[in-house]
Amino acid sequence: MPIYEWQCGAGHAFEMLASPREATRRPRCPECGAKSERVISAVAIHSGAPLLTASERAADRDLDVTRLKLPNAMRLCAMDDYSATRLAAHKLGRGNEFDDKMAVRKERQTARAEAPRKTAAPHKPKHSHQH
Repeated sequence: MPIYEWQCGAGHAFEMLASPREATRRPRCPECGAKSERVISAVAIHSGAPLLTASERAADRDLDVTRLKLPNAMRLCAMDDYSATRLAAHKLGRGNEFDDKMAVRKERQTARAEAPRKTAAPHKPKHSHQH
């Protein structure tokens, strides 16, 4: 339910959580009891990254971005595990950290002359995007 702003004839302003149906009625002012008119109020629209609390941000910092999992339903067609983890890191705003950690990992493997770890074979969809 949205929050609506109201003002009575005496100039008292107040807010009320109301359904759109209730918002068409003229509520009485809680201070003087006079009928009120709904006033146009500022609209706040949030887009982009979710707003997190300090404790949620601290918990996110403790996550190893190279071990994030993206649910299968959110994966793009034929997306492998590496790409899904990278996308999940980017969605958290930590994509650069993921790329940096993976580059360091690859450099260490090269320095030790190890063969890079094999990644899972790419998922082959059971459908085609061609008509």
